[in-house]
This record gives sequence, C-alpha cells and structure tokens, in this order.
Amino acid sequence: MVQNPVLKRPDRSAGALRLLVLALGAIGASSAYAQTVSVTPSVQSRLTWTDNVGASSDKESDWIAEISPGITVSRKSGRFNGLLNAQLRNVGYANDSSRNTSFLALQGSGQIEAVENLFFVDLNANISRNNLSAFSGRSSSDDLSVDENNETRTWSIGPRLEFRLGDTARGSLRYKASWLDSGGSAVGGQRLNELTAQASDPAAVRVFGWGLSYSRSESEYDASASRDVTEEVGRATLFINLTPQLRLRAIGGYEKNDYASTEDEKGSIYGAGFDWNPTERTAISGTTEERVFGRGYNFSLKHRAQRSTWDLSYVKDISSSLQTLGGGIYQDPQFLAFFNDATLVAAIPDDLQREAFVRILLGYPATGGTGDIVSNAHFVSKTWRAAFSLLGLRNSLTVSAQQSDRSSLSSITGLSSDDDFALSDTIKTTSLTVSFNHKLSGISSLNTAVTHSRSEGASGTGLDTKRLTATVGLTTKLGPRTNAGLTYRYQRSDGSSASSDFTENALTANLGMTF
Repeated sequence: MVQNPVLKRPDRSAGALRLLVLALGAIGASSAYAQTVSVTPSVQSRLTWTDNVGASSDKESDWIAEISPGITVSRKSGRFNGLLNAQLRNVGYANDSSRNTSFLALQGSGQIEAVENLFFVDLNANISRNNLSAFSGRSSSDDLSVDENNETRTWSIGPRLEFRLGDTARGSLRYKASWLDSGGSAVGGQRLNELTAQASDPAAVRVFGWGLSYSRSESEYDASASRDVTEEVGRATLFINLTPQLRLRAIGGYEKNDYASTEDEKGSIYGAGFDWNPTERTAISGTTEERVFGRGYNFSLKHRAQRSTWDLSYVKDISSSLQTLGGGIYQDPQFLAFFNDATLVAAIPDDLQREAFVRILLGYPATGGTGDIVSNAHFVSKTWRAAFSLLGLRNSLTVSAQQSDRSSLSSITGLSSDDDFALSDTIKTTSLTVSFNHKLSGISSLNTAVTHSRSEGASGTGLDTKRLTATVGLTTKLGPRTNAGLTYRYQRSDGSSASSDFTENALTANLGMTF
C-alpha cells in the first residue's frame, strides 16, 4: 500500500536556503564522484542606453550599467551528471538610482546515481526575472525586466527508483517535491507533491505489450489562496506492435480532481495512440484521450536532416505554472531532444550558445524562464508549436511559431489582482519568431531576430496586447576567453489600455570574460 507523503505549507523564508542547499549538493556530489568536472568562473558586463527606461507611454531615457560575476559547473560522466549556471546580476541606473537592483540568476539541473542502475535523485533549481504579465510591460525575453516583482524561484528534488520486472519489463517509482515562490504579489507560494509509479513491457509477447501507470499530485498554497487541490490519474495501456517501426496503443483509465470545484470531478479515460519511427532521424507520435475536461491530445513530429531540424507539436492537457516551470528548461523533453542532438552539438559545441539557439527554435526566451503564464490557478492548456531551422557552414536560420490557449478551471479564490487569470478566465497567446545568424569570420557573427506576439483575454474583457521586437547585433571574440558585442533593439507594444502602449529604442554594448 502506497502512503501519501506528508505535506507542509510552503515557507517563503526558506526558499533561498533550499536553493543554496540544492546547488551545493550538486557541486558536492560532483566532487564526491570526482572524474571530469568543469568549473568556469566568468564576469559579464553590459552598458545599455534606452529611450524608454520605464516601458511606458511617457518616455524617459537612461543609461543602465550591469556587472555580473558568475560560475558554471558542468559534469557529463560518472555517477553525477548536471549543469549549474549562476550569475549575480548587479544593475545600476544613471538617472534613477531607486531602480538599482542586485539578484541571483540561476539555473541548475542534475542527477545523482546513488545506487548503480537502481536509485537516482533528480535536482532542479531556477531563479529568473521575466515579465509575468501577458498584457503589459516588456516582453518576457527582455533583459531589462529586472524588477523584483518579476522574479520567480523554483526548485525541486525527486528520489527515483528504477527496476526490472523479469527479462524485458521495466518499472519506476518516483516522488518529486517542487516549490514556486515569487518576488511580488502576482503569484503566491506553491508546493507541488507528485507521486508516480509505472511499469511496462511494450513487447511482452512480441506483437502485444502492456503498461500500467498511476500518479497523484497535491498542490498546496500559502495563505493567499483559499484551498489546496489534488489530482489522481491511473492508466492501463495495450501495445500492438505492427512492425518494428510502428506501434499502436489502446488506453483505458480513471481520473479525478477537485480543481474546478470542492467536490471531486471524476470520470473514465479511454483513448488510443501510435508511435512511428519511419527512419532513424524521424519520430512521430500521437495520442488522443477522452478526459474529464473533454478530449485531450498529445501529438509530436521531430525530424533531423544533416543540415536542418523540424519540430511540430500539439498538446491539450491540464497544467499549472509549477508543473511547467518547476523543472526548468532542462526538464522539457522537446528542449532536451534538440539540445542533445548530435548534429546540433557538432554545429554549436558551446552549451550556453546551443541552449539559446534551441530556446529560440522552440519559441522560448533566449535566457531565463520559458515565458509561460505564472499563476496560482490550474488551467486547461491547448498549445501548438512549429519550428524549423537550417544550419549551414556560415549561416543558420530559425523560424518558430506557437499558440497557447489556456482556460482557467480553478475555483481557488484569492488570486492576486496582478494574476492574469484574475483579469480573464481565458488567455490566448500567439507568437512568431524569425532569427538569422551569419558567421562573418571564425571569431565574429552577425545576429538578427524579429518576434511578433499577441495576447488576448476572453471576449468582453478588452484585453488585447500586440508586441513587436526586432534586434540586430554583432558579436566577436577579443581573445581565447574574452568576447564582446554590440546590439540594437527596437520594441513596440500596442495594448487595450494606455499602460500597455510604449515604444523603445535600446543600444547595448557588452564585454564578457571567462577564467
């Protein structure tokens, strides 16, 4: 009999300490299993002139200086694998010192193999400052979104047991605890406890296979929200292996949750799916299920040629901010598939540059969070994404488009007035990004990108914001460990309210060194 974990209220004051423990634990583990650990200290400096420092209709220019010491710890072999990238960002304003701020920007993801091939511990942490509103302020990828109210902090720890059942069946048992905290009032503290168990043998008798899974999640909030919520989902899957490349799936199950009401909403799950790998470079997968919220979908197509990558996906499912942000970018399967692809690794060997490239390919901000909605409400999310990239010897072109339509299904009261779901029960965001990189020489590159996005609220709310961001920049190496760059950015926001309207021109010079 599986016992539910004991839950405790989230503790805001312990947030920084938990993150520090996770970071030191990751570094300590890498030392314990010391083989090949890469530790790279760095200093990044930036000087920006902007003609609209407040991103408002009343323009005010200012000079902004930033000096950010940082450290990157990486390990890719042995019993510990992980990456920790941390920067202490110190930002100062020439004309308005009240805006000055210092904060830790951090992203870490790691796995400890405590018992060989049996017991693992997953660690994740993320601190970033990205605009939390889809309708006002700067874009989520803007480096000048450094206000404390825009800060989100997520961290998680998850012990995981992997085991075999007989010769071919495999199973796992995992418990994961995740926390979300913020620097402002837009979102309250959250804790998500997830218990999952699964076992499967997709080819138990060659033609037929089986799979069983169970999950229970409990979301707890601080005093700002009215109540906690739970979800339980169980599934049984019958696999039908038609060919070595094509597998069909029949799915049946049961689920219940109390997201939309204090009374459990429950019902059966039934659906079907397929997995098709026509070539080694192509993977197509699709699933559709009848759920308590309606019909759910999960479709993906990934293809990699010698000089191009393709990605297409459509997902409709229940989600929350902590589920989408809690693991950081390195917990996104789509991100990992491209980030670890041999073609991309060969073309962009530097981890940080390749991360930025894949983020743009998938429609995410180049750094920081994932630009997702941050809310205390659970929601049904319908998201499609299409991305294409061409990788040449001197040029690379990326085109990505995505649309997310989220409908709140939470009856939780007490949402902050800064929470977008307090303004509208549905939020639709659409974006298109085109980026181009040209290698001028072995040490210099020209980079350009244009992003157009639109955020809409429910009919009658009047919420409608359109954004356009265009950048052009030059980067070069001044030495083996020194790089420099100059970037011009134009940004325009047209919204349904005066507070959402602004234009900005910004010029940034940066100088970075690693040691």
